[in-house]
Amino acid sequence: MIVITILSRLDLLSFEFNPLWIAGLAAWSAALLLFVDTTRILKIQVSLILLAGFGLIAYASQQNAVVDPDLLISSSTGLMTMIASVGFLRLVMIPDSQQEEALPVGGKAFLQTILGLNISSSVINISAPILIADRIHRKRPLERFTAQTFSRVFCGVSSWSPFFGAMAVVLTYVNDASLLWIIVAGFPFMLIGLVGVYVEARLRYRAEVESFVGYPTHLSALKVPAILIVTVTLMSQLLADTSILVLIAISALLVTVSVLVARIGLGQSLVRLREYVFEGLPRIVNELCLFLAAGVLAAGISALILHGVFDNPFDQFDSISAAEVLAIMLLCAFCGIHPIIMISSVTPMILTLNPDPNLLAVTFLFAWHLGTCSNPLSGTSLVFQGRYGIPSWKIAFWNWPYAIAMLLVGSLWLQVVARIFPAP
Repeated sequence: MIVITILSRLDLLSFEFNPLWIAGLAAWSAALLLFVDTTRILKIQVSLILLAGFGLIAYASQQNAVVDPDLLISSSTGLMTMIASVGFLRLVMIPDSQQEEALPVGGKAFLQTILGLNISSSVINISAPILIADRIHRKRPLERFTAQTFSRVFCGVSSWSPFFGAMAVVLTYVNDASLLWIIVAGFPFMLIGLVGVYVEARLRYRAEVESFVGYPTHLSALKVPAILIVTVTLMSQLLADTSILVLIAISALLVTVSVLVARIGLGQSLVRLREYVFEGLPRIVNELCLFLAAGVLAAGISALILHGVFDNPFDQFDSISAAEVLAIMLLCAFCGIHPIIMISSVTPMILTLNPDPNLLAVTFLFAWHLGTCSNPLSGTSLVFQGRYGIPSWKIAFWNWPYAIAMLLVGSLWLQVVARIFPAP
């Protein structure tokens, strides 16, 4: 999937049919082979989404609406290629020398840890909180304060990071959005959330902060993110017509291989890469299954709307509508509905209104930020439950006050964003 998607987007493949169909079939094959390894909750989620999607497709066909086969087979290949490629960065993001370093304790350690978590999460996604929390958990079992802090900080990164799965989803569904302006709009929202987490900890959890067991973060941790950003920037200049998702994927793979070879040599690098392909890469099965299923749902909804089978519940999309969509998506997240399901359902409806793509994109990113940390069935909550024995519903419930407060901030910020990004 990764190889075919990259070669296809670089126009290096020429077939009588769309070569992305090969990548799409590879993705579906991987999902089917790995589906047995997913959690029971995810199996239920994916099955329900697929049932709804194929049900809508069947109904659309009865109404003589044409379903786009590309949406069914290959719509998620760029998205999944980026997520899979970025996962390789886990091999180089945190040097081996820091893996066994003594863990710091206290207020300074708390600030150092959440900053390090924020930076590393923006590049290697869920691998970052797992790497950091695993080290801390070995010394002291994770408690409420640490779990809710990590989940809030990690989910906040989805508001702006171009290397995060949320950005890949948004750029897939709202492909006219400007990546640069999305980052500019999303970064302040993330920063407000990060500052809020720190201030609340200092005021409400003083004892926990003073006894906090943290993770050592050094300036060296900035090297790989800096190299990656420079690489993506250069790639975007050299390959201006190539999808940003593919540019990020190529850059992630190049940076991983280059840094590995520089650190441990070619021979050991090949061993590490092989181990990751066999052991680390299959761990993206949750995202793979969820995003492929969402693509089926989106195909059904798009067919029904584009052919006028049912009416669009939206009549316009402005800053007020954006705040309303954000609130609705957060409410659905409280009920266990993943943001990807809402995005795949709502986007086909809103796009018929010729909305400002930047406003729509940042609305979805804000909803992903707040929805994933407060959703008992989100991947973040389930990871903390599976690895550290903290019930996912507890983590979601602990984060509800944060999500509601940030909903108010986000709704106000969207009014500003609408003026920064005037509709074309």
